[in-house]
Amino acid sequence: MYVVPYLILELPELSKFKLTIDCSHLQIKQNGNIVNKINKYKNELKYSLHINEETYVTPPHSQISEDQNALPQIVIENRCELREIFSHYDSLFFKDKYDVGQLRVEPQRIILKSDLSVHLRPYRTSPIQEKEIKGQVEKLLQAGLIKESNSPYSAQ
Repeated sequence: MYVVPYLILELPELSKFKLTIDCSHLQIKQNGNIVNKINKYKNELKYSLHINEETYVTPPHSQISEDQNALPQIVIENRCELREIFSHYDSLFFKDKYDVGQLRVEPQRIILKSDLSVHLRPYRTSPIQEKEIKGQVEKLLQAGLIKESNSPYSAQ
């Protein structure tokens, strides 16, 4: 069994999940339990990863050297095999903080007691905060996580 350090993934925050990647069996384990599920559907293998976020542990504050000499020899020798496994599970890792996937749900209807729309002024923000809010909203729009609304109930 190969134990893959989190440094290889370039995602040190994964250490909070206490994951072990078993390259020889194509398994990802958390605290000894297999968390990647394999489903066979129409002769296709589908993989999914189920990580228990309740086991959050704050990683110790330490500097990790990016030097290749700091990697265990077994990792250096099996780099191609590791890249192949990581590319196989590519969809499990996000590319940036806006790469969270999408949820498709039917439009919902909210029944109100009155047809009167309520107009509220937007919260006051400083020019710096306003710029940050607009930037984040634009990124969320581009990522498809939100959409523009022209609701009479929105603060404008």
